[in-house]
Amino acid sequence: MSEPTQAQFRIIQKDGSLNIKSQSKRVNYRDLYHDLLRLSWPKFGLWFASMFFLINALFGLIYFLIPNTDFEGLRHAEGFNRYLEGFFFSVQTLGTIGYGRVSPIGLLSNSVVTLECYTGLFVVAVMTGLIFARFAKPHVKVVFSRFAVIKKFDGVPCLMLRIANERQNHITDARVRVYLVMDDAKTGYRDFQELKLERDYSPIFALSWTIAHDIDPSSPLFGLSQDQLKANSAEIIVNFSGIDTTLSQSMHAKSSYLTDEILPDHDFVDVIERQEDYSVILRMERFHEVVQVAAKN
Repeated sequence: MSEPTQAQFRIIQKDGSLNIKSQSKRVNYRDLYHDLLRLSWPKFGLWFASMFFLINALFGLIYFLIPNTDFEGLRHAEGFNRYLEGFFFSVQTLGTIGYGRVSPIGLLSNSVVTLECYTGLFVVAVMTGLIFARFAKPHVKVVFSRFAVIKKFDGVPCLMLRIANERQNHITDARVRVYLVMDDAKTGYRDFQELKLERDYSPIFALSWTIAHDIDPSSPLFGLSQDQLKANSAEIIVNFSGIDTTLSQSMHAKSSYLTDEILPDHDFVDVIERQEDYSVILRMERFHEVVQVAAKN
């Protein structure tokens, strides 16, 4: 079954990212560290390369403006080639390579080299910290089912979705919170209501977890049809948290379901297989599969 296209507004995308964009054009440099950690690796690499070439281009220009008599070993006295010698001398100084052909001999040139060495120590320390923080940041491998389903048990409809841990480790103290978000006709605001789950805690989460909410008279979903939910831009938001036992760090994941992604009278295909040697296999290739079941009154 293919995923339907959606025209409804949603707060949380299927991949867990926020579907919210700020209109503020003000740059907050205090959040630069946070922003750099959020960048994708290609964008971070481009930012790092840009900073590297910008610093060397700036110091290369300073070396170009310093008199040639302050240096020893220059092969070009003027023009663009002279600037290139200053640029590559800056690269060697910043990277502490020191080939030795060009060397500073004057007070001004040595002062600039001293300043660049200090700048290099600062830049290397900052970039090392950023790269380590990006590698050390836990990346969640929790998968949410593409659809949620509604199935009746003893005449009571039950909203179900499931999650799975793709890694070959286990997560302790796993917790799930599910919320119904929709427009409030009286106030005009978006209203958040938590849905009571049959089980919202798992001491060990290693395979698949089916999360269930009974749509009984105490449920915010009780008596609401699919059309009513869609008219009020309803969205089911799922928040997951736990502790990665490999990294001993907290981890978080989230996803959401619009009304067209909630399938009435459906059930999930079983993904757990028990083997003769008493081991258990999680069939991830069937994780998103659902089957239609007969409606029960």
